[in-house]
Amino acid sequence: MRIRIETAARLHMGFLDMHGGLGRRFGSLGVGLEKPRLVLEAAPAPELTCEGSGAEAALEFAECYCQAFLSCGGEVPVKAHIRIVEMIPRHVGLGSGTQLALAVGTALARLGGIEAGVSNLALAMGRGRRSRVGIGSFEAGGFMVDGGRRVGEEALPPILLRRALPRDWRFIVVTPEVEPGLCGEHEDQAFDELARPSEERAGRIARLLVMSMLPALVENDIESFGAALTDIQRLVGDSFSPVQGGRYANRVSGRLIDDLLALGAVGAGQSSWGPTVYGLVRGENAARTLKQELERGSDGKQLTIHISGASERGARVTELLR
Repeated sequence: MRIRIETAARLHMGFLDMHGGLGRRFGSLGVGLEKPRLVLEAAPAPELTCEGSGAEAALEFAECYCQAFLSCGGEVPVKAHIRIVEMIPRHVGLGSGTQLALAVGTALARLGGIEAGVSNLALAMGRGRRSRVGIGSFEAGGFMVDGGRRVGEEALPPILLRRALPRDWRFIVVTPEVEPGLCGEHEDQAFDELARPSEERAGRIARLLVMSMLPALVENDIESFGAALTDIQRLVGDSFSPVQGGRYANRVSGRLIDDLLALGAVGAGQSSWGPTVYGLVRGENAARTLKQELERGSDGKQLTIHISGASERGARVTELLR
């Protein structure tokens, strides 16, 4: 038997409450994408091995899964050869780590005949420490809002809302060839150094979400949705400015957001720590036109650009014959 898992990137659109004065901290909103994708295959093998882009990280996640399984009193986990067919770019703000961790864990669990839910795998892999958006994207996709973690607890944040975006909404996802965003220990250090933002800013973000962004989503009002999203991204970016050197990860990403809005995107922002940014438009033709305009005005800058709809489902797991 061979297991094939297909999952995709996510956009992290910002934290709701970094203050934590109500007993929960973070809270986040984001959306699962259709692409770029991760495609991974795994089959039983004499030893645990990995190949393809991201193989080293995949092997670390596989070993993490095995340790977690053994600590629960299980027998020696199944050995497997893991092959990464397609990989989401790493350390650019698209959530590749969580998708890879969950794909590896799911594949090994299936091969070993283990019933392991996505939430349990995420905790075993150390994912979801601040946001559940990436985990939620693997679980079921769509646009998501999570409620943040209780202060002092380790449980995953609850998903408060999940809703499909209109099928003609498109994201232009742009990754400039610049220094990667913060990750790992550097990300942890940044959160440790970050001053607690004001209740006023957290309240403004929540009000934009509840009184503008969500009603616009229900009413298929892409302009109001995009405007609220842009405002939220600016407020979140200003909160992180002390640790990332500005509202956005770098000047290139900031200029790209300005370009996206000037060229017709109804909303734009930075995904996670960047440097990936995105714009929102209605319709495939508008997305292609905007992509062409960005490429024409790139002035030699290396840009990787994807046009993607929002995902309507989570990861696809298939059992294949050899």
